[in-house]
Amino acid sequence: MARYSRPDMTDLETVQQLVGDSDPADWIPFADMGTWTYQHDVSLRIQRDQQLDPSLQTPWTQHLQGGNQSYSYLVYYGSSPVEYHAIASVDNFRAHIPLPQQPAGPNDPYTITEYQATLGRIITGNPETFDAYLTNTGIEIQG
Repeated sequence: MARYSRPDMTDLETVQQLVGDSDPADWIPFADMGTWTYQHDVSLRIQRDQQLDPSLQTPWTQHLQGGNQSYSYLVYYGSSPVEYHAIASVDNFRAHIPLPQQPAGPNDPYTITEYQATLGRIITGNPETFDAYLTNTGIEIQG
């Protein structure tokens, strides 16, 4: 089947590239509303959807002092939801870490993708804070 797209259409790959290539400074945070709007194309936004777990307890969160919760987030383009992500708000909302992949083996780390790390940095708002929490939880970004 032939792929059809008009020159004025935005496809999923373009949306993912816009998000993946962005920095937290490219986003307008409306954190109290659970919404982050991409300032270079305001049709693109990340929006907190619903609470998944009000008391998230996993091996990678057990040594954090504050409370941990998980939420679903949707990436929207215009009125269309285009991606779903589950993200943990850790240590009383100090950082927001996408739920990682389980370790492949007993000595392997929990992992997230570079794209997931970008989402976490955007929602956290401070890349240094996000990266410090990744280090603290032992989660690694995979290639």
